Amino acid sequence: MSANNGDNLVVFDTGALIQLHTQERFNALSAQVYNQASQVGLCYLVLPEIAGATGAMMRDKRISKQQRNQIQNFVINNLKYWLILPVSKRVCDLAFDLCQKHPLKGVDAVHLAAVKTLLLFRPRLTFFTLDKTLYQAAIKEKVPVVAVSEFERGR
Repeated sequence: MSANNGDNLVVFDTGALIQLHTQERFNALSAQVYNQASQVGLCYLVLPEIAGATGAMMRDKRISKQQRNQIQNFVINNLKYWLILPVSKRVCDLAFDLCQKHPLKGVDAVHLAAVKTLLLFRPRLTFFTLDKTLYQAAIKEKVPVVAVSEFERGR
């Protein structure tokens, strides 16, 4: 991981969290980052996103119903252990501005805005996303990210 900090808070976006339970290409990286984090953070938006994303993955036959339930239960059962970033008006206003500056989807901008807001109070954290567009926007916004070598090529 880049941006190694003493307390090692890593804020995951939805895709990075889902990769913990799949056999897709970033599974090993997600597991490594999760296991090395002393604290996990995530935007509360992850909860409905997990339901939607795993439902779509199941319909596309990328995961089974059992895997969908496993992923959803993992998130629900661990919320009490993770630092949850709220989706406030301030976060939504910042997300709006981020969408004006970068080619982000609204939900991705909310994740980035929540992390940027948390950085004001907790400057030692690392953001983990497996979405290349969000990754590049985070770097441009000077948000410390977990390095994803595939996203670094040809930048």
